[in-house]
Amino acid sequence: MNVSILKSVITSTRLSWVRGVAFRYLSSKKSTQYLSFITWISVLGVLIGVTAMGVVLSVMEGFEGELKKRLMNTELHILITPKPTTRGFEQGMIPERKIDTSRFPSLELFPILQTEAILKSGRRVTGVIAKGIPPERMDLLKTQMIEKADPALLSQREGSESYPPSRVFVGKEMAYEMGLIPGDFVTLVSPTETEGPMSLVPRLKRFVVAGIYSSGMPEQELHTVFMDFGAVRSFLRHSTGITHWEGRVDDLEEASILKVELEKQLPDLKVQDWKDLNAALFFSLKLERILMFIALSFIILVASFNIVTTLTLMVQEKRREIAILKTMGATTPHIGGIFLVEGLTIGGLGTLLGTVTSFTVCQLLKRYQFITLPDIYYDRSLPVIILPSYFAGIFVTALIIVMSASIIPALRVARLDPLTGIRN
Repeated sequence: MNVSILKSVITSTRLSWVRGVAFRYLSSKKSTQYLSFITWISVLGVLIGVTAMGVVLSVMEGFEGELKKRLMNTELHILITPKPTTRGFEQGMIPERKIDTSRFPSLELFPILQTEAILKSGRRVTGVIAKGIPPERMDLLKTQMIEKADPALLSQREGSESYPPSRVFVGKEMAYEMGLIPGDFVTLVSPTETEGPMSLVPRLKRFVVAGIYSSGMPEQELHTVFMDFGAVRSFLRHSTGITHWEGRVDDLEEASILKVELEKQLPDLKVQDWKDLNAALFFSLKLERILMFIALSFIILVASFNIVTTLTLMVQEKRREIAILKTMGATTPHIGGIFLVEGLTIGGLGTLLGTVTSFTVCQLLKRYQFITLPDIYYDRSLPVIILPSYFAGIFVTALIIVMSASIIPALRVARLDPLTGIRN
């Protein structure tokens, strides 16, 4: 392909008479019904491809936004844990220390004492993560309570035991799976054995369910129970130390900046923000979005083949007119520019209508939410986030594809011999 001819063809589309001839050919009444049908099929194909791409990418962005919103409702935005290579931390325990957060007013850090255990209620057993939290973190947890035990009932349960049970807060999903209600007794079994009169025995401790929380994260609700810091310390029989710190920020985007500052302050500890903790999930979403963009681009690519067919048929129909234009002085780039304008008009119309249609569909999905999702999703309604940058990118991508498809027949017709066109 001669690059100079291609540049000349593209430049010739700026001429008003070239555009005028192109529009006249498109609206010509002499065109056959079959050619008109193929033209509209080409427009419809591009329209469907652009619409599908805009709607799918907006919905995928909505799912990612919904996930970030769920993460914002949790208290684990920054996690500080001991490094595996750091010496002096026994059994993964961190000596209690004061972390200076005076320069970070939006950051709240909570010392956590955590262990894996087995929760037993009657004959039902499940593995859990038991978290001992300080009073400040307990105040935040109480704002997520959906059911609480009656204070009189708790006092009665605690007063009826020789060793009063500690209070535990379980998630909504766990309460459903285990059949628990506030006021029930549960037993926590540690996988770490302790010495008994005859041999090693499992470590047991009885708790009473003081409340059921709902964090909006089913995975956390199913596997995590909360209790007072002292209750876990008594259960583990650790007199000092914590397992990690959990940090909460007002703005998720601040977490990355705070992570860098905390790493400077705590060189012997590992600092992770919410992006690091969910890196695999967000990478999967990003990869899916890229793959969907590529896959849906093929719809537009296939539709552009119809544009090639349309222009080829139109060249066959207008051979005589093309020959006459050449004998009147039209140059090769001018003839190519006419059919390039026709291809861009067909593809541009489909792209414009597709962009408007996809935007309208997204607005309808966002406003009326007439699509209901299965129970496995966080929310039953279809999340949609409309980003102008997505629609602009889709519009440009579609135009590039249809322009590339239009160039091939435009260059072929530009080399048409005028004498052959007049004879035929």
